[in-house]
Amino acid sequence: QDAQSLHGDIPQKQREITLKGFRNGVFEVLIATNVAARGLDIPEVDLVIQCSPPKDVDSYIHRSGRTGRAGRTGICICLFQRREEDLLKQVEHKAGITFKRVGVPSATDVIKASSNDAKKLLETIPPSAVDYFRQSAQELIDEKGAVAALAAALAHISGASYIQQRSLLNSTAGFVTMVLKCSIEMRSMSYAWRGLKEQLGEEVDSKVSAMRFLKGKTGVCFDIPVDELSNIQEQWRDTRRWQLSVAKELPELEEFPQEAGRGFSRFGNGRHGDSGFKRNNWFKNGNRG
Repeated sequence: QDAQSLHGDIPQKQREITLKGFRNGVFEVLIATNVAARGLDIPEVDLVIQCSPPKDVDSYIHRSGRTGRAGRTGICICLFQRREEDLLKQVEHKAGITFKRVGVPSATDVIKASSNDAKKLLETIPPSAVDYFRQSAQELIDEKGAVAALAAALAHISGASYIQQRSLLNSTAGFVTMVLKCSIEMRSMSYAWRGLKEQLGEEVDSKVSAMRFLKGKTGVCFDIPVDELSNIQEQWRDTRRWQLSVAKELPELEEFPQEAGRGFSRFGNGRHGDSGFKRNNWFKNGNRG
């Protein structure tokens, strides 16, 4: 994306030029400090991303208010670490808004978005330039087949030669988040551990991490290493009591987890506190001016 920056060390004249370019659509992304949080009336800002929670509610309101103006809707995303979660709860309480907590985009989401962007780029290529590549294209089609050749080209254009799966709970690379649903409400997380070990054996204890209750305690979600996914899926069989699946998006979680045991650690046994959560998640809310 074409982007420009705006902060207090930029001369006033350059600030005005930058703001005019952003307002007129010369570039689509403005990276700014709080100098842009007030006093700017740019009506068609669709998205505001706050890289960390503000320390006071007014700052959040002013920052998020850059979108959803003049009757339009917009989205504000706020990145946070676990130790900053109380700041966002304070904003919710004092501002009377409700955030929706979401995880990082999954590898599938990234691929879909990149593929759509790549298709749009192809539409911008003039026919005169295409002619130079027809012979190579025909050779690829003869060698790989039309669909495989075009798919490989789209993957290269979108930079998707290597897609790394990340945890939806805490963004850790190389992990996939799973959801274990239960037909009854669970009183303790140890019940979920017993359900897992009945099918996956005691060794699952070293593979599962960052376990959290789902809303209502009718299940849990947790992380496993990506290279363990196929083994777990092969061993597991759903029952009337338990259903296990890969999470496609971050499920709604219990707001205040009561068990601080092994389920809340990246390291599996809980002796390292909540260090598994000290990575970015997102709070997102819709704004309307």
